[in-house]
Amino acid sequence: MRKTAISILAITLCALLSGCGKAMTISLPFAASDVENVEMYHYVVPASAEKKIITQADAISELYAVFSELPVSDRKTEPVVGGAVTSFRFNLSDHTSYEIIYCAEAVKKGRLKLPAEQQDYFTSADIGGCWDGCAYEAVDTGESELPTYS
Repeated sequence: MRKTAISILAITLCALLSGCGKAMTISLPFAASDVENVEMYHYVVPASAEKKIITQADAISELYAVFSELPVSDRKTEPVVGGAVTSFRFNLSDHTSYEIIYCAEAVKKGRLKLPAEQQDYFTSADIGGCWDGCAYEAVDTGESELPTYS
């Protein structure tokens, strides 16, 4: 009986401690209604980058919802050579922009970089899937247009 009680207590303690990690989310510093359009970029090799420009309010709201309160962590990972990059430039009504860069590391997992805050997070959200799910036409674009993170 005592062994069973200790085992149950140990399992409960392990479960509680594993759930005590600090959950982080990103919070966008603007509202969806502040966004005039979103420039979405996608590439594996920057020289072959493509761009889609999202202008419909519903599509902008959907993208905003993807990032609003997105769960992230400070988990360290190694960069993956040849991974796809999907970037977003939210062009705001006050003539500023806010950029988010997603570097895929595995299926539905990758690094989320926020240049304005100089932040780099890990996420298990399928951010790369936003490119395929967007019905807008893709056009070739130059490397100079791509959002960067230094």
